[in-house]
Order: sequence, then structure tokens, then C-alpha cells
Amino acid sequence: MDFSVALQIFISGLNLGCIYAALGLGFFIVYNVTRVLNLAQGEFVMLGGMLTVSFYTMGIPLFPSILLAVVITALAGAGLYRFIIYPARKSSGMTKVFLTLGCAFIIEGIALRVWGWEFRSLPAFFNTPSIQLWEATIFGQTPWVIGITLLMVIGLFFFFGHTIQGKALRACADEPLGARMMGISIERMALFSFVLAAGLGAIVGALITPLTMTSYSIGLPLTAKGVLAAFVGGITRAEGVILGGLVYGMIEAITAGVIPGGYHSVIALAILVSVLLCRRRGILLTAGKG
Repeated sequence: MDFSVALQIFISGLNLGCIYAALGLGFFIVYNVTRVLNLAQGEFVMLGGMLTVSFYTMGIPLFPSILLAVVITALAGAGLYRFIIYPARKSSGMTKVFLTLGCAFIIEGIALRVWGWEFRSLPAFFNTPSIQLWEATIFGQTPWVIGITLLMVIGLFFFFGHTIQGKALRACADEPLGARMMGISIERMALFSFVLAAGLGAIVGALITPLTMTSYSIGLPLTAKGVLAAFVGGITRAEGVILGGLVYGMIEAITAGVIPGGYHSVIALAILVSVLLCRRRGILLTAGKG
């Protein structure tokens, strides 16, 4: 394998890794506050992309289109919690998981009716041109994916570490009984976690659309990849989720570069499932335990 091919694989892996890390953060936020694995998170990504495309084609500038998509998707996240999860709050965790999966199918069906089955795309942000680097191609959207993912990570660490709302969310995750005794509304924080995760998902959806295009059907495949990446790294720690996403992206890029045909995703999934079976609490958590 020559240097240019290795560099192209690394760039692709970093790009994919950032996407999967950003996906995993949505699962991290909801799971740690509510202990609900939200299998509708990929649908929020899909909604963010499709709504952004719709508003953009109406003539609204790109970034206001993204903002509108984030607001609407965040409201969808609020609706999922308020009308689906909250009424079932005393049910088992598995019941809630299946409820989110059912909601994912409903959102997908509505999206099919509204937008049809066609794939849709956006131009790279600010029409950023592709860059040739030692015969490897960096697509114009790739720096935006990496940069905005980095900003999301920094913003979340600041939010959870230095804001009252973020500290309240952490309290609900770490000591829910103690948080309630301190006057923190667990239900309100759970609602906020769904809103925050849905909004982040919408940003991811708008971010990846210039690279991968979007359609009504992308939600569940993204959910599967995001869940696996989050658990491989360790879903109870943000840095574990980020690590899991980067590892998954690199594995998928390497297998795509080495193995011809359309089997690289299956092989990457098989590798990650094997890792997860060996380290059931995740790479970072298991390593931390020695």
C-alpha cells in the first residue's frame, strides 16, 4: 500500500469517525440521563438532513435552513419523550427501547410520505472546494465535518462541566435520587436530554448530507452504527463514545480500502461486535478497570 492510498484511508477514516462519534454523543446524552437507548436517534439525523434540504431549496440560506431544521427536530425529540417515553416511565427499559424503535418506524414512514424515496443532497458548506494532498482527496465538506464535530465535543464538555443545566444533567445521570432530593426535576432533565440529543442529531444530518446525501431510509442504519460505536467505546463516558466512533470509522475505512466490493461495512460491523463481546463494558471502561 503506497503513501497516497494510506493517507486517503486515514482521511476517510477520520471523516467517518467524526460522524460516528457525533452520532454516538446523542445516544450518550439520553442514555446517561434516562437509561433509555433511543433507537430513534438516527431518525433525528435523517430529519435534520431532509429538513435542511427542503428549506434550502425554498431559497432560505444554508445556515438559517440548518437552524430551522434543528429547532423542528428538537421539538420532535421533545414530542418523543413527552408522548411516548414519559407515559411509559414505569415500564421496563426494554419496553422503552421498543417504543423508541416503533417511533423510528413511524418517523421513517412519515418521511417517505412527505419526501418520497429519492436521495437528496446539499452543496459543501460555502461551496468549499476539494483539496488534493499528495494524490489523496480531501472533499470540501470534510473539514466542516471534522471542525464542527470538534466544536460539538468541546461545547458539550463545557456545557456539562460549567453550566447549571449541564451539571443538573450530570447529577441526574450519576445520582438520580440525590438530584431529586436537591430539587432537580428528573423528568424535566430527561425531556431536555431528548431535546439536546435530537438537536445534535439534526446538526449531524445537515453536516453529512453534502457528503453522503440523505433520504427517508438512512435513519435505522445510522442508528445501528451509532449504537455500536457508542457501546464499543463505553456509552457511559463521553470520551469513550468519541473513541468508539473514531475506531469504527477507521476500521470501516481500512476495510473499504483493502477489501473490494460492498462487504466492508459488514466486516467492520463484525469486527466491532467481536470487540464488544470481548470487552462488554467498552474499550475505555474495561481498560480503565485494568
